Amino acid sequence: MSASASGAASALSELSSQLASAVQAAGNSIVAIHARRRIPSSGVIWRDGVVVSASHTVRSEGEISITLPNGDSAKATIAGRDTATDLIVLRINGNATVKAAPRGDYSSLRVGTLVLAVGRPGKNVSASFGIVSAVGEGWRTWQGARIDRVLRLDLAVYDGFSGGPLVDAGGGVLAINNSALARGTPLALPAQAVDRVVEELLERGHVRRPFIGVAVQPVALSAALSKQHQISGDSGLMIVSIADNSPAEKGGILLGDLLLEAGGQRLSRPDDLLDALASKQGEPISLRILRGGVLKTISITPADRGERE
Repeated sequence: MSASASGAASALSELSSQLASAVQAAGNSIVAIHARRRIPSSGVIWRDGVVVSASHTVRSEGEISITLPNGDSAKATIAGRDTATDLIVLRINGNATVKAAPRGDYSSLRVGTLVLAVGRPGKNVSASFGIVSAVGEGWRTWQGARIDRVLRLDLAVYDGFSGGPLVDAGGGVLAINNSALARGTPLALPAQAVDRVVEELLERGHVRRPFIGVAVQPVALSAALSKQHQISGDSGLMIVSIADNSPAEKGGILLGDLLLEAGGQRLSRPDDLLDALASKQGEPISLRILRGGVLKTISITPADRGERE
């Protein structure tokens, strides 16, 4: 064997050993959650006595059986779940001592970074290997939660892996894997985003999200209409439905109203309204609308969407 071939084989062997060690290290903080039919799902010991997993994999609402990394069984109860980010937090009952997952260096992640998806869809740990294929910013889930950054993965998130960790070559947790948020595309929610959801779920059992109770449809504004009312931009959001007893109904919003601004922010897409509401957590927000050719301003105090779920 040539020196170059020998060096390549040695490097490959070293990488292989490092990845196997990373899986072993991560596995010390991964549990199997028995809360659905067929195979269990995976969860991560996020802090002492607290497990994080993917909400869609936990179908039970009562006491849940989990298998700890050492093979012992334990019981857990749900502290809270957030369907918008598909995260759930469980509290382990009793005095089971399990090491919290070590964190990786998220700041070093780039497209092409080698990563591992690790899960425990049963007694033993399983893993898949691949790369980060894209790092998206300002992403919104299909249920309306905004996430500052999301990782798109080029690896297999096998059945039972959702809720398990994405780890670096040292076994540090970078994110939580999910196969359901983007409907068939493996994604991972960064640990920082998970931390924010975990804090709220532990504190109040749900995540606060401002809610006024309307469905909207973007519509184009004619140049003549924009000029007549001195409206900046060429589109607005038409109210197409209003929830019963919602802040919008109580505040006097009507079907057919055209939303132009919320909290001083121009509205042209439904996401614009969600972003404007998020900036006014628990505070009244001023809505500028066009109704029957007349500009009006209405003040509405959003409700906490999490309490309605």
